[in-house]
Amino acid sequence: MESTVLEADLSPAGDANDDGSIIAGTAAPDALDLAASVQGLRLLARLNAEEPTPALLETLRRDPVGRGPLALDRDDALQAAALLDEVVSDLPERITRRSLVPLVADFTAIHLSGELRVSPTEGPWLEEALREDAAASLRHWRNGLDAELRQGPLDRLAEDHVAVELALLAALLDRGRRPDAIRFLDRHPLRWVPDFCSRVATRCREPFFASIAILTNAQLDDLRDRLGEVCGLPRPAEDGSDARRRRRWTDGRFPRACTCDP
Repeated sequence: MESTVLEADLSPAGDANDDGSIIAGTAAPDALDLAASVQGLRLLARLNAEEPTPALLETLRRDPVGRGPLALDRDDALQAAALLDEVVSDLPERITRRSLVPLVADFTAIHLSGELRVSPTEGPWLEEALREDAAASLRHWRNGLDAELRQGPLDRLAEDHVAVELALLAALLDRGRRPDAIRFLDRHPLRWVPDFCSRVATRCREPFFASIAILTNAQLDDLRDRLGEVCGLPRPAEDGSDARRRRRWTDGRFPRACTCDP
């Protein structure tokens, strides 16, 4: 993997409009529903950040994922959204903490205890020599966004936690910084979050968290394609974005080693 560098000197490939879109070669603006993408990313950030509670599950019951911004027009997202909604609908009419014990245990195994040996933070997925550079890059991207990223529950998480990176991406899009969102995606989430999602989906016990992992991967993958089309910034040739990469969470092959492995 090439070294991560600060993005301050990177400029869009062409002139940009005030909203951040590229003037030359820009696709029709309706290729991307920006508000829906922001809403979906913020929901994913919450699902990756919060331990399951009755309040959270009641929210998912009231607003099914399959009818929201995460139900993308692709099989993996549609099936995962349907599965997550089924899990929620199968809970007792009155959702209690006792009924959520299995979900809480799985959340702990993924995000807190290290039992599944899958890190929810970027650092362990990188070669040691690249971690300091990546941390500096994240600090650069957070400039001007700290107030939003310090709100609960994000304020309790590491700056390179998957939920924080999803929230940062949502904040960039919410401000119309679409080319910046592409560069952030390529520099950070797309370099490790698909591997994280692959491992969660193949190691977790509860279909609830397998669904969240699949939806997270699908949202980032789909968003990169749509942003690239709108802004005229295709995926880097070396990112491996072929059918094999997009299916890797489904076929049971574990990704490259993370330092959380024994």
